[in-house]
Amino acid sequence: MKPTELAHLIQAQIVRPGDIALDATAGNGHDTLFLAGLVGEGGRVFAFDVQEAARAQTMARLGGAGLAERVTFCLQNHADLAAALPADPPLRAAMFNLGYLPGSDKAVATRPGDTLAAIRAALALLDKQRLRHGRRLSGTRAAPRKPPPSAP
Repeated sequence: MKPTELAHLIQAQIVRPGDIALDATAGNGHDTLFLAGLVGEGGRVFAFDVQEAARAQTMARLGGAGLAERVTFCLQNHADLAAALPADPPLRAAMFNLGYLPGSDKAVATRPGDTLAAIRAALALLDKQRLRHGRRLSGTRAAPRKPPPSAP
């Protein structure tokens, strides 16, 4: 199984219609499209990339699938995602698929410090309450979390 397939399998266990999701590295839009399908009509995906070519390719892919209206594309560094995403409702899931945009200028790359800042910001925005009481991941299987024993 490819890493992206595993990531999609995990996200499919977590993201529900109406959720807010993040694709911090839109690239060609494959993960953005996947998340847009999961969040449904009432949800929203925020997609980030610094390259206009990535925005154009992602939006064309979404348009072809009829899902462009579910996505807000931010043509900016993902290090600045905290300022672009709403604090409420909280973020349900985040994807970071690092690498170069195929066929693009290899001089345009995300710096490690920017990605670390973006990961920290995404973690701060995640819906920790739902993650804690929703599902717990164990490998690639999601298992329902048992409720705590009630006090006598």
